[in-house]
Amino acid sequence: MTHPRIDHCAFGQMTINGKTFSSDLIIDTNGNVRDNWRRRQGHNLVPEDLGPLTDDIPEKLIIGTGVSGRMSVAESVREACRARGIAVEAYPTAEAAQKFNEAVETGALVAAGFHLTC
Repeated sequence: MTHPRIDHCAFGQMTINGKTFSSDLIIDTNGNVRDNWRRRQGHNLVPEDLGPLTDDIPEKLIIGTGVSGRMSVAESVREACRARGIAVEAYPTAEAAQKFNEAVETGALVAAGFHLTC
């Protein structure tokens, strides 16, 4: 399956292949976009939140931490991913979107989770 391309990112919304989403979302390794991504601790990403992001083990997991980068990625997330051979990169969401597009262009097996506000 061809991975989607992120066309635009702004506070509270992301446009992917021409469709605009207004809630936090994930893109799995198969290129499926799922919105309404909820995390157990809201602004703190923990291993229990990774489910669909790491089910089909990606080479790279890109996390968009919000427009201002306020969502934290727990060290236990990085450790859990490292144990499975998954590289984790976390950036403010606009930069994460750019990094996602770049990874897709290189053919990397990538998954991503994006917090779209703060």
